[in-house]
Amino acid sequence: MKRAYRRWTAVCLLTACVLLALCAGTVRLADPFFHYRDPDPEGEVWFDQRAQGAGLLRSQSYETVLMGSSLAANYRPFWFDVFYDTSTVKVTFPNGGFREFDRALEYAFNCQDVKRVIFGLDPNLLARDPAQEPDQLPEYLYDSSPWNDGQYLLNKDALLRSGYALLKKAAGETRPLQDAFVWDGNVFFSKELALAGYERPEAVGAAVPADSFLESGRENLRVVRGWLERHPDTEFIFFFSPYSILFWDKMDRLGQTDAMLKLLDETTETLLGYDNAELQFFMADKEIITNLDHYADHIHVAGRVTYRMAQAMPAGQYRLTEENRREVLDGLRDFVVHYDYEQIWK
Repeated sequence: MKRAYRRWTAVCLLTACVLLALCAGTVRLADPFFHYRDPDPEGEVWFDQRAQGAGLLRSQSYETVLMGSSLAANYRPFWFDVFYDTSTVKVTFPNGGFREFDRALEYAFNCQDVKRVIFGLDPNLLARDPAQEPDQLPEYLYDSSPWNDGQYLLNKDALLRSGYALLKKAAGETRPLQDAFVWDGNVFFSKELALAGYERPEAVGAAVPADSFLESGRENLRVVRGWLERHPDTEFIFFFSPYSILFWDKMDRLGQTDAMLKLLDETTETLLGYDNAELQFFMADKEIITNLDHYADHIHVAGRVTYRMAQAMPAGQYRLTEENRREVLDGLRDFVVHYDYEQIWK
């Protein structure tokens, strides 16, 4: 009886070891998160920006990091290679939190000699309570320790992703590295679709206090200030995406226009106090933000616009400085406060 029990136990242990070895071998072979290999520039299967972002930061050779939320996803790295004469890696996290950006950016500094960071500083994210931020980065991927590789090699999700990647590659369904996580080719942009993608809130009738977003904004900005202070020799370019006029309609109906403008005022004033910070402010381009044919909803803009924005950055056309900051923000305030939002639907 004991001999049969020992035999059964040995078989179970051997089977478990074989299954674990198969799992680890499959993940190691496919390596869907680029933990051990460089991604193929000509084509890979892209499916998880948070997990695969670690592999991109580790495996690529770059001087410039392009980072942000889904609003930065429609920028292509090679644009900045050309416009700034540099080498660029792009890592974006949809609806990303500043804790996630902080961890990923510090990982980039540990991996490469980063000379420039181009970061999409979204007012939506700045205004969000840090306690409500997502923090979904797989920490075991964003470190240099080999001792926790077992969390990757013996990971159920990594195994499933490995199978998915192998099947997609076999079917020829891959995308070039430059198109990683770019989504504008799958979406149409028009006024009709922008309006359809925008859920217009009910008007509240009363404005919230002008300082409503400042506490969260300051706490989130503390993370950004930490980057500037820890890396004084790195150039940081913060760009503010051209949110459409529908965003300001939303602010108007929720009574949050003054609070959002106050947040933008304090944020820009704070960042301009750093010598290694440059601000590219696209939010005040009235021609773009009022043309809803550029948008898929109230904030997400087409690749044809992001290309124009990327091209304009080095020339300084949209650069916010201490000299023009007050004029630009006052002009934006006057425009959005007095805009006739009802005409959008006429």
